[in-house]
Amino acid sequence: MCSSISQPNPLNNHHHKATTAAAAAITNDDDDYDNYQVRILALTNMIGRDLNFMKETMTEIQKWIVNVDAAIIDGRHEIIFKRSTDLKVVYLGRWQHSVTHHIEVPDIKILNAFKNMKKLRFLSLRGISLITELPQFISQLTNLKILDLQACHNLEVVPDWIGLLKNLTHLDISGCYLLDHMPKALGALSNLQVLKGFIIGDSNDKKSCTINDLTKLPKLRELSISTSMKEFPTDLQLHHLQRLKSLQKLKISWSRCILQGKTDNSPKQAQLFSKQTKLTRSFIEQRDPKLPLSLELPSSLQKLELEGFPERDTPGWLWSGNLKNLKKLYIKGGLLCNLDKIVATTVEMLQLKYLSNLEMPWKDIMMLFPNLIYLEKVECPGLNSFPCDQNGVWMRKDNGIGEKCIGRSY
Repeated sequence: MCSSISQPNPLNNHHHKATTAAAAAITNDDDDYDNYQVRILALTNMIGRDLNFMKETMTEIQKWIVNVDAAIIDGRHEIIFKRSTDLKVVYLGRWQHSVTHHIEVPDIKILNAFKNMKKLRFLSLRGISLITELPQFISQLTNLKILDLQACHNLEVVPDWIGLLKNLTHLDISGCYLLDHMPKALGALSNLQVLKGFIIGDSNDKKSCTINDLTKLPKLRELSISTSMKEFPTDLQLHHLQRLKSLQKLKISWSRCILQGKTDNSPKQAQLFSKQTKLTRSFIEQRDPKLPLSLELPSSLQKLELEGFPERDTPGWLWSGNLKNLKKLYIKGGLLCNLDKIVATTVEMLQLKYLSNLEMPWKDIMMLFPNLIYLEKVECPGLNSFPCDQNGVWMRKDNGIGEKCIGRSY
């Protein structure tokens, strides 16, 4: 079906008003994007409710375009793209929760229809296949604040011109598995607040962006890192992380080690690797004397996620007790066997998922996390003694005295 811009059905005007209000919250002229993910979720949920009046595969409402259900974006949609030059939101990517919802762009040139949209503030190409490189015109969208490239599985490089987007506050390149480095120009995005999918590889290429380059971003408050280095973070990398003074949320994923076949989950191999790592890090006299003695994560952290952690024992950078603002700790997958030395007494929410080696009694959890309110465990056979419900959830009673398992509502 050849798509055209449809107008909302007056019978569903109450839905349309809610949807356009959500869009206005994204495209307003202030700089408060703290809750942009919540706003986008609200917007897409409203889009779903509005599908009964969106009769075409593409729809434009109040200076934004959303891909309702078009699986292939091609010349049939060009008339929509060219109709307006004052769009603020273009959501071509996948907003449905299902990863099976396929979208592709057979010819990247079709996106050039957006090159004159100088007022564009939000561009989503999330989950679109066959995009191997970003169109050059994006570098001219100087008002762009949010660029969503999550799960663009064919994307091979983030171009150096990304540094020209001086107003960018949110950049999501997570799930782009063909990327092997980040351009140094990321360090020029001085307004960047959220960076997801930052890649740290084994390469010593001086053109690659490092954590040291990210210290030039004073507003950075949320960072997710994907690495193929089993020894990450090194002392130097930890020192640079410590300098990210505004950082509130940090996710580190060692999943690229698994993708590149660098890990062996067998107990023997895990024990050997742990001993090797301890031995390497025990030579304190070999460390850079210019580095501070205390190497820690930023004390400003409120949420920490560790995915695919490749060691058996709790890392030393969780021993210091400096994480006095940490409220959420999520650990998913990896070789971790215990949490014995962790010092994070302020944690209120703890998630433990797919940790086949983790074994510890419930009383130790209560000692380590005395302020715990919520705990969730998934496929952790060594934690079967925990007093959780059938969903693996434990929650403290509101009065803070008793304990009770009441399900997965949080």
